Order: sequence, then structure tokens, then C-alpha cells
Amino acid sequence: MIAPGTTSSRRSVPRTLRAGVLGTVLAAAVAVGPVATAVPAAAALPAAATESATGSAAPGADGARAEAVDNGRGPVPVYEAAGSEVTGGGELASATDVEPGLYRDVLDQGGTDDVREGSMRFYRLPALEEGESVHAAAVLAVDGQQDVDGNDNVGLKLEFLNPQGDSCGPNQSATAAQGSTGLPVVVAGRSDVMEVDASYGCFTDGSGRVAVKLTREGLWQSDTPVPVELRFWIEPAVDESQLAEASSEDLPPASVTASGNAAPLEGGSSFTTATAIEPDRVYAVEIRPTEVQVFKVPVEYGQRMSYRLSTGNNREASVTRIGSAAYNPLLAEPRMIGGSNSLSHLDVGAVSTANASVAVSPQEYGSYSYEALRLAGDYYITVSASAARPNREGSEPFRYELAVSLTGEPGGTTEWLADAQDQVIAGVETEGGAVQATGRGAAGGAFPTAAELGALLGGVGVGAVLVGGAWLLFRRNRRSA
Repeated sequence: MIAPGTTSSRRSVPRTLRAGVLGTVLAAAVAVGPVATAVPAAAALPAAATESATGSAAPGADGARAEAVDNGRGPVPVYEAAGSEVTGGGELASATDVEPGLYRDVLDQGGTDDVREGSMRFYRLPALEEGESVHAAAVLAVDGQQDVDGNDNVGLKLEFLNPQGDSCGPNQSATAAQGSTGLPVVVAGRSDVMEVDASYGCFTDGSGRVAVKLTREGLWQSDTPVPVELRFWIEPAVDESQLAEASSEDLPPASVTASGNAAPLEGGSSFTTATAIEPDRVYAVEIRPTEVQVFKVPVEYGQRMSYRLSTGNNREASVTRIGSAAYNPLLAEPRMIGGSNSLSHLDVGAVSTANASVAVSPQEYGSYSYEALRLAGDYYITVSASAARPNREGSEPFRYELAVSLTGEPGGTTEWLADAQDQVIAGVETEGGAVQATGRGAAGGAFPTAAELGALLGGVGVGAVLVGGAWLLFRRNRRSA
């Protein structure tokens, strides 16, 4: 699982969530399973960092820049949902059957003055076996450039439902306000673990079936159809007894010490087209009103990610404020500590540093606070800008510098995540500029070797490895049967 100094060690061990902390953990937790697994297109089609004195945009999935809208403040890319086209059912009885993978749908309407909830879509996953669980993530691809004046919100809610229509997992919600720096709107969550004899939750009927319900909320752009990007995974049964205890407290804050000349860079316009950045380098970035920029950096086991935003003099900028957020490889938000995640045009010479609360380690599975830091892979940083300042449209962009550091000894990536990426790359087609996921994708082993566990646990003895090649072959054949 962790082999110090070895980047080819790609093992990770999930741990079944304890019922006592399930509700809170799932607000930030997403995982990938080695069987019937798909990976986000951002991982499938990596975008290399684009450095340019003119600030050219990072390429999209087909090498072209995402379509931009010139709204008088300069061209600003619009988030473009990726994945195979799907139309979710309008109610649970007509839920659309989906395999784990990457999809895009459209939510036609938001709420009304009387009812907050708008369009709903239902998706039904394949029947799970004992110990398995479903993970889902969704991004509401709202165009932040449209109708920015006002006080309304737009939101997205994700729920897991059992076949009887009962909500059986913690609901996940995210919102953004008109003109704010709260975009993109991302939700991620996990179902209960399948138990044949469950007395509560998703699987009391023993069927192993669970559905995902997505609901659009809020009045902002309520009458405008908005695309939504969806990801589904099935995680296999695991043995959490193989893991050490999760962390009990945050690490102390750390500084990002990168220095030198800043290289001009432009962020990607979505998670699919996220711009890859290197640790210990400084990048100079410009951002315009309502723009969302996405960057990614690979983080291995044993490493802790920190990032720094700094500004010069932005008093003439058209943007009032910028905000930032971090996401793990499956778009769950890890616990970050440190400075403010927001900088104003009045914050001349300001510096803000955010640290992952602990290093990435599979032992954090099931942790109350650190669940989203158990996956090694591409971590994302988003920077988003507010609407234009009054009477400042068409003036200077907001300029900032971004730097990332990774501390700790690298110990490899999550094997089933990396293997799933390989499978998706092999089955991806480009159609109309959007990424199409074809096939389910299969991944490697879910459990570590005894040597890998020994490296993670400091030499603690472990039992026999629970999963091998024969088991994987059996599972793949059974899935496809």
C-alpha cells in the first residue's frame, strides 16, 4: 500500500465506515472500487500545464479551448460537462439503469417562489454483493456569467434511495449564489455498505439495489436548462481490520516556500480540462469576473498538499473577490486548514496558505474528519471569481500567484484508481468536443500485500491477502455474466 520511495506501488485499502460516523464522513467521502470502476475524465485525459506570455487557455479534451462567451469583460470559458449522454428517469419507478462510469445529463428547471426544488433525475445502479457500496459525484455546470445580479442561489442535492423510495444515505447538497465565488457546484457521497441481513438503511430487502436521485434547487437561472456531469463507482467489500487507526488531530500549519520568477499560466475551465501544475513552482494567473479555473497536482501516499495564493495590487481589477477550494481525486472536499480561502481586490500584497489537515493515507478510511484524504492521485484546486465590480466592467483582470508544495515521503498511488484510469483511456472516444466514456473499466487488486501493509503500519503483522488475481477474474466474469 505504501512503499516509501516507490512510485510504482499503487495499492490502497478502503475501510468499511462505522455506523456511528457514517453521516458526517460521507459529506466529504468518495471512493473508487476495483470492479466495474470508472474514473473522471480529468484523470482519463490529462491536460499538461499551458504556459504562455499571452495567457492562452488550457486545451480541452479534443485539444481545443472550451467555448467562451464574450460578455464585454473578455472571453471567459464556460464549464462543459463531459461523459456519455444519459437521461435520468423522472421518478424512482422509471429510474434509468446505469453502469458505473462517467455521464452527462441536463436538469431543465430550478425551483420556484413556492417550491425550492426543481428538476429531478433518478438513476439505478447494478445489484451489489455483500460488502459493496456505491459512490456518486455530480457537478452542476451552471454558467456563472449569466444573470449575475441578484440574491438568488442555484443548488444541487444528491440522495441515495432504496427500492421502497426511502432515503437511505446522508443527503449531499451544494449551492452557489449569484455573483459569488462559490462555483463550481459539486456534490459527492456514498451509499450504505450492502449487508444481506441489514436491519436498516439501503438494503433491508436484501436486493442489493440502490438508486441515486439528483435534484436541482434554487431560483438563479431557474428557467434555464443546466448540464450536469455524473460519476458512479462500485466499491468492493474490504477488511478494515487490516488498517491502523485513523489520525486523531490535524497536523500543524505549514508554509509554501516556493520562490522565483512566476510562469504565466491559465487554469482549465472544468475538472475534465484541469491544468496540471508542478510542486515548488510559482505560477502567475489572471482571472476575470465569474470565471472558474481548475488546476490539478498528483499527490502520493505519505504526502501532504499545501497551496498558496498571493496578490499584488488589484485595486483596478474588475473582480471584487476570488475564492479557492480543494477536491480529492473523486471530487470530495478534504479537510483543509490554514488561512482564508478568499482574497479581495483591496488585499494588496496578501498571502493565504491552505494545508491538507493530514497526509494522504489509506488508514484515514472511516475517519470522522479525514476520510477524503485516503486516496492517492490527482488532487484539484479551484479558483473562482466574483461578478464584476459596479462600474468596473472591462477593466483589469484580477492577478494572483499560485504555488503548491508536497511534504512527506512519496509512497505510490492508489492502484485501483490508476488502473481504472488506464481502462477509461483505452475506452474513451471524442464526439462533438465532449469526452465519451465507453465500457465499465476494470481495475486491479483492492488489498495490499503484507509487505505494503507492514510499510504503512510500521511493521505490524498482518493476515493473508484477501484478494488475488483469481478472485478478480472470478468477479469480472461474474459481473459480465
